[in-house]
Amino acid sequence: MPKTALVVDNDFFFVEFLAELLESRGYKVIKAYDGKEGISAIDDKDIALMFADIVMPKIDGTELIKFVRMKYPENCFSIVAVSGTIIERIDTLTNIGADYYIAKGPMEKMAANINELLDNIENKSFDKSGGAKIIESENLFPRREAVDLLDSIQFHKGIIECVGFGIVNIDSDTRIIGINSYALNILGKTTIELLNRPVTDIFPHEDRSKFINTVKNFIKNNESNETVFTSIINSKKIRVVVTLLTVEKKILGLILALEDCDKWEELA
Repeated sequence: MPKTALVVDNDFFFVEFLAELLESRGYKVIKAYDGKEGISAIDDKDIALMFADIVMPKIDGTELIKFVRMKYPENCFSIVAVSGTIIERIDTLTNIGADYYIAKGPMEKMAANINELLDNIENKSFDKSGGAKIIESENLFPRREAVDLLDSIQFHKGIIECVGFGIVNIDSDTRIIGINSYALNILGKTTIELLNRPVTDIFPHEDRSKFINTVKNFIKNNESNETVFTSIINSKKIRVVVTLLTVEKKILGLILALEDCDKWEELA
């Protein structure tokens, strides 16, 4: 029975390139085009190997890999991170949590590197005691623009993580694609329990219909920039501020801001 490999990348042509290479080696390939689709593909699948780009929309490769490590803490399949920004983040690369890292470059060189990597994985000839294996293409150098982009991404992630209330990012299909630590603490749940789950999973059953109706009326009437919903979660009164996530006047989803009313009343 062929082993199953999961390929996650928002570059369609790179997914096809990698899928063709893996299929030629006898793998059954599952394709996903962002981290959200990757999480859906992992559920109840017997995955032997995952290739994941690091920079992707919605749920990025770093969050996807973190999710996989938390979901399979004892017996995780091999994870290969691939990216065009491997060189730019070489100093902090191993914090991502993959087993192997491959820099994107010329396809012929990448094919040779990936085939060599697969030979070693299949023959179990890599010694992991020294940490993750980083495979760099020759003649690649850090680019100032890429470094600036990565710094900007990390800066904005830091703001979301450090702001003094919970932030939940909801995709257009009402599934959760991002949640900060403050929100996890308010809800008393883990990333595994919430990432790529319907937003209604946040609320107790008796409040779910009320929340859905509140959001429907908010979107339909479009009379203000936000709407407010209150729910009792884990015996705490939580104020939920709902806003539309819009980019260039296109609605991409929702942002929920969660505030612990009981905490603010204690501080007042």
